Amino acid sequence: MAVRYTLPDTPIAAASADIGHVAVDLALTLSGHVMVTSTSSSDVGPVLNRISEGVFISGLGTGEPSVTCPAKHRFTQVESTFEHPATMVFSGVSVIDFGQDGVDVIGDVEYKLAVTVTPHNRELEPQNDADQWFSRNGGTLASIGAIVLIGQGFD
Repeated sequence: MAVRYTLPDTPIAAASADIGHVAVDLALTLSGHVMVTSTSSSDVGPVLNRISEGVFISGLGTGEPSVTCPAKHRFTQVESTFEHPATMVFSGVSVIDFGQDGVDVIGDVEYKLAVTVTPHNRELEPQNDADQWFSRNGGTLASIGAIVLIGQGFD
């Protein structure tokens, strides 16, 4: 059995961290298609859910955060874009190629990692570009070290 599965156009994994003076929200979206092949008639859902399980983000205080996961996707960042008022979106491509229990999942997809930093107890400071965003938030994000996103699962 082979099925072309379209990934949802919504975040597949997310996390929030409150580090006292700011809240940091992360959301990972994959877009595109994967091919799911199975040597049996078993439910492929649990294997498909591995696409979003245990996504690990490090280097948030840099211009190229590292995105990894246990299913060994290969993420390659292409660009970063500032979205007013407080979000940096890191985007690129990801190669998905893993198997489990007789089910293989492969595909080349696009990814977006949105990182939003919201200060507590004060108005959001105006940030007009990536340089200002990194100047205000780079040190704070570096202090997080790394964070694991929680997979949203697929139906």
